[in-house]
Amino acid sequence: MRILFLSTNRFRIEVVQPMPIGLACVIAGIDENAHAIEVVDLMFSEDPAAELTAALERFRPELVAVSIRNTDNLSHLAPQYFLPEAKQMLDICREVSGAKIVVGGAAFTTVPEALFEYLEPDFGIAGDGEIAFPQLVECIENDTDWSEVPGLVWRANGRVRTNAPAFIEDWNGLRLPRRDLFDLRKYAEVGGASNIVISQGCPMRCHYCDDPHRLGRKQRRKAVEQVIDELEAMSAEASDMPIFFTAPIFNSPASNAKKVCRGIIERGLEIRWTGLIHPAFLDDELAELMQRSGCMAVSLSCDSCSERMLETLRKDITKQQLESAIALLEKHGILYMLTILFGGPGEDRESIDETLDFLRSKKPLMVAFALGIRILPNTALAEMAVEQRLIAADDPLMEPKYYLSPGVEGWARGYLEEVCAERDDWSFSVLEESSDVISEALPPH
Repeated sequence: MRILFLSTNRFRIEVVQPMPIGLACVIAGIDENAHAIEVVDLMFSEDPAAELTAALERFRPELVAVSIRNTDNLSHLAPQYFLPEAKQMLDICREVSGAKIVVGGAAFTTVPEALFEYLEPDFGIAGDGEIAFPQLVECIENDTDWSEVPGLVWRANGRVRTNAPAFIEDWNGLRLPRRDLFDLRKYAEVGGASNIVISQGCPMRCHYCDDPHRLGRKQRRKAVEQVIDELEAMSAEASDMPIFFTAPIFNSPASNAKKVCRGIIERGLEIRWTGLIHPAFLDDELAELMQRSGCMAVSLSCDSCSERMLETLRKDITKQQLESAIALLEKHGILYMLTILFGGPGEDRESIDETLDFLRSKKPLMVAFALGIRILPNTALAEMAVEQRLIAADDPLMEPKYYLSPGVEGWARGYLEEVCAERDDWSFSVLEESSDVISEALPPH
């Protein structure tokens, strides 16, 4: 079977631009001795419609697998909605090719039924495509029943049917992601990173985050030896690119993070890496191991520096833990970035000033401020928004809706614009040039 894999993501306003690791993992499950494979990555395309059309006409696929990473940019102040362009790409697939179309990716897993109705593919896959997609390919090729494929979304007898998704429990039988099918050089040029998935599943309970639903609450980790082997292979592929550890929280648990760092050191890998760190799970030993293993910068998960708002957002950290984590990072020369989400339930002038006062004494690589929190399905924030009659109970939240505390309306935007002028390292949003900041902060070997 000829399979065309399409990555629709073109959103480049990120601190470290990741390559499409999810799609690379899915492709790895397809045997190229049995199937012909072609990849179209639209990230750097100047004319996506023309590029996709040319690939369809040349390759003549029998199946098109479409990955959709984001529905929108999560910005209340400068919103971008990506699904119309994704729909345009699917329309081109139908017009140019008779191939069946299957859609997956993080965005699809977040709102599978609504996206299926909107995009109208033949199939959708929610959850880990590494498990489900090869099964679906086999069913299509052999013309056998696909109704038991995990995470499958399809239409039968006029209605949309959805199977429960499957999550990877054991990575041992999976091949290395097909990073070689993507242009890593271009990602490097925009300050990008080569990703490695080291764990999935999030046990945290953040008020607004859908990771526990989308990825599962149970943490599922790759074996440390497997992580180190993959890092060694990645270093050989692109030795000058920073590596991003894809995990809801790199240092949860801290014991596993220490094993990964020790493995890098013992293997003698000269890599530069970054990831998401939880302040509550950082101690001096781990910070030292991180620095020795090549960690040059991290993103600190806090979202606020107000004690009251930390409790409201259910971050399970205190200001003291955040203070201690920052002190450890600065002690060991590890750069750090923070994203602050203003406007959550109960936010007001007092809590905003508490956060700003805390940050004024710190020396981050960058702090990105956002005003308004995207309401995602299957979250406590969505339940609160329904109770407060901000959204309808049956709203799938495919199109972006935001929570903004009444205590910040009318004044917070102008105020934050003024205070951001105080510091070069404070930004009211994560700007495109931020990727240059991080790439310059991660010098070559």
